[in-house]
Amino acid sequence: MNEEHQHEKVSGSGGTPLACAVISTDSAFRERMKEVLVEEPEVELRLVLEDSFTRIMDPQLKALREVAPDLVFVDLSSDPQVGLRFVQFLVDSSLAKAVVGAGSASSPELLLQAMEVGMLEFLPTPLDPHRVRAVVGRVRRRSSGRTEVERRRSPGRILSVFSPKGGAGATTLAVNLAVEIHRISRKRTLLLDLDLELGETALLLGMEPRFSTVDLVLNDHRMDEGLLASYIERDDSGLEVLAAPYEPGDVGVLEVERLAPILSFLRDRYDYVVLDLPTSLNPVTLRAAEVSDRVLMVATPDLQSVRNVNRSLNRIRELGAGRGEDWVQLVVNRDGPQASLPGPEVERTLGMKAAATLADEPRRLQGALHDGRPLALQTRSRYGDDVRGLASRITGVELAPKSRLPFVNALFGKRSGKSSQGTERTNGSPDTGRGS
Repeated sequence: MNEEHQHEKVSGSGGTPLACAVISTDSAFRERMKEVLVEEPEVELRLVLEDSFTRIMDPQLKALREVAPDLVFVDLSSDPQVGLRFVQFLVDSSLAKAVVGAGSASSPELLLQAMEVGMLEFLPTPLDPHRVRAVVGRVRRRSSGRTEVERRRSPGRILSVFSPKGGAGATTLAVNLAVEIHRISRKRTLLLDLDLELGETALLLGMEPRFSTVDLVLNDHRMDEGLLASYIERDDSGLEVLAAPYEPGDVGVLEVERLAPILSFLRDRYDYVVLDLPTSLNPVTLRAAEVSDRVLMVATPDLQSVRNVNRSLNRIRELGAGRGEDWVQLVVNRDGPQASLPGPEVERTLGMKAAATLADEPRRLQGALHDGRPLALQTRSRYGDDVRGLASRITGVELAPKSRLPFVNALFGKRSGKSSQGTERTNGSPDTGRGS
């Protein structure tokens, strides 16, 4: 076994040094990497392996486990395909917290495969010292954990929007509610589409996202702030979005046991996470609801929708045992004179008071869908006002009275992208689920 341990450390500003390892059969590559790393503050090169990938056996793997590297540089030049399989092994077995590859960058397929197996970044050869230092800096910042401000921040709130009947407007509510929560609270808000098969949040926002919830799930084992940021799309309103895949996704990738850690990770980084759930009581829906701080059950005033909500309520409530009746709240959508069931009849049948009723404005909502711009971002509408009122109760931000000069607000609201309802002011603490 050709193996060389290095414990060269240049003292920096204090703290634990970043433990590194280098794997390469090329002596020039190894020497160049040593030269760069030895000059890096707060970096310790703990292991250098000269063996080819096919000759790395238990002794070398034991050495890797002993040094527990934060970062491994892997030179793929000698055998890219075998090297990629080795990198995947390093990632899957948690032998390295981060892996950076190196080699010829002439093949786009190789770069794509490198990302797919879990490689953090790729360095073209011959090595550029500036690029190596930049990678080390990024990994060091990731490994340092959250900032002091983030550690002091209270965990965010997860809000699930669910309807047991398709076409009830749950996705439309989730999108508009997330927009309004972000806009009136000015807090960091994420809209997460958990309907991997046919989720439509991107459509309602007029987005063509590069990544989806599936990418987040497949890479949850190496998730950090930087990787999350690369997946997130940002709407013009400032809302952050992780949509469902354009092609129907593989629901099987979202294993229930992986969902809670993912949502916990997101809770620590956002003030509000709004989940658009599938329309069935599948394991994903149930687990997401269970870890949520609030579940909004959406019903339309018709017999089929009310019946499905009624059949689902007990199962959902079981998940929130001990968290009070207000943990699950009813939202009646498409309330209006054309409804087949009056709102009070819906509430009586379900045995619960509606937290919000949303006006029936099918033409305006259809136009918003066509424009790829949620109604909450457009000039005043009854539906938008109703959603905004719900967002106000959730966040605890009181809405200012409407102006008596709506055309002035519409004019300046259109220019600035703000609502025609005026400004908001904070009034006490947000609704925490103990009443609305």
